[in-house]
Amino acid sequence: MIHNAFISPLKAIPGPIISSVSYLLIAIRRPKGRVFEWFYQMHRQYGNVVRVGPNLVLFSSKEAVRQILYDNELPKPDTISGIRTDPNIATLFSATDRKFHKQRRSMITPSFSIKFIASLEPFMQSCIQALVTNLNTATSPSNKTRFNENGLPIVNIYQLVQATTLDIIGETAFGGSFNLIENGEHPLPGKVFQELRRRVLNHTFPYLKPFFKNDLWTDEFIQQIIRDRKELNAQGTRREDILQTLLDARDTKTNEGLSEFEIRDQTLEFLIAGSDTGSFTINMALIMLLHHPEKLRNLRNELDSAFPAGSRQSPEHKTLKNLQYLNAVINEILRLFPVSIAGILRQATDDIIIDGYHIPKGTNVSASIYQIHHSKEIWGVDAEEFVPERWVKGDPVELKKYIFSFGSGSRFCVGYNFAMMEMRLILASLLLNFEFEMVENQDLQIVHFITPALITKKFDVGVRVRC
Repeated sequence: MIHNAFISPLKAIPGPIISSVSYLLIAIRRPKGRVFEWFYQMHRQYGNVVRVGPNLVLFSSKEAVRQILYDNELPKPDTISGIRTDPNIATLFSATDRKFHKQRRSMITPSFSIKFIASLEPFMQSCIQALVTNLNTATSPSNKTRFNENGLPIVNIYQLVQATTLDIIGETAFGGSFNLIENGEHPLPGKVFQELRRRVLNHTFPYLKPFFKNDLWTDEFIQQIIRDRKELNAQGTRREDILQTLLDARDTKTNEGLSEFEIRDQTLEFLIAGSDTGSFTINMALIMLLHHPEKLRNLRNELDSAFPAGSRQSPEHKTLKNLQYLNAVINEILRLFPVSIAGILRQATDDIIIDGYHIPKGTNVSASIYQIHHSKEIWGVDAEEFVPERWVKGDPVELKKYIFSFGSGSRFCVGYNFAMMEMRLILASLLLNFEFEMVENQDLQIVHFITPALITKKFDVGVRVRC
């Protein structure tokens, strides 16, 4: 404790005094999912470099972030093992060893190639059509539900979009839709949220890990899906999806495949990251567009021009991916509300200098993504505002150098193309087929565990079918 406070080279870094000897200020906020807000406050108070724990330093200058994530390409810290199902078995997300990560990434990457992701579009479209059908039913005269002051039926669009992204993960990675949209309920979303909290608590309070047992229901659910797929394969029936590519994955040198445990954990990570990431981003896009009618009008005009009446039911991704304003809206949402909202954590493998400070070997350093995404130095005086036009007027390639929603370098998220296709398809389908009105006085606070979400898991809107 004395060394951390008075002897360590980190003593020169500004930050709360108590943070030099304790992680208390983080620990009291983590169970509530509010750490990212506190990190942002610390940067506003202390500047680009802040010590927030005995062995944790935050950096938010573009030079420091580039050094951490690109130039030095520092590995994830050993403490990441706290979020694993088994601390001794790493997945692509939780791998700390560079060689292991490179080897596993090469095995899993075929599941997320642009060509393969494009082949999954029919699976996505079937789930999105279920969403459109659900909303059409909600707006039918026979439907008895809540109505807003304009007589429009109110739906929880957050829940419906999350159900859609979960069904898409089911179709593309688990062999079939979970049918959450049609049935309205399934144990899975709640179990996923519980799993997120459990992993965060295990990471924050490792000494309490024996009390935070793995959810046996989730484990058995995924194991049964894997067993069923292996039986179908044995019968000569194949379904070309992400699960199948994981079962087929082989190391090019050893011909070794992924163990059943690795496949189970990897699919669980896809489930967590794929469903929450997509649904959160789409919902934040709807929230911001409804708060900015002129931006919504611009996007609708672009979509209507690309898809005239009669072709709006199932907009194709080959057209959507080239729509400038649609991509600008999604990029701007990813900037304002990054998936990596609490930062990207790495560990110094040698003594290094970052932003003029001596960082000893073994120090955990975090690239403060939320801070850099809101930096006026990079984005201008309107950095805090929703301005999709910055992606139209500026050079998107240049601007994306300072966007880290999906990580960076060798740790760039393999699911990026999957997520972008899903977000374009869902957002476009909603706006082409329906009009929405904001319901006032809602709690739209953001929380962050492993992925960000709305605290209430609820976003009510009035909805009508577009003419």
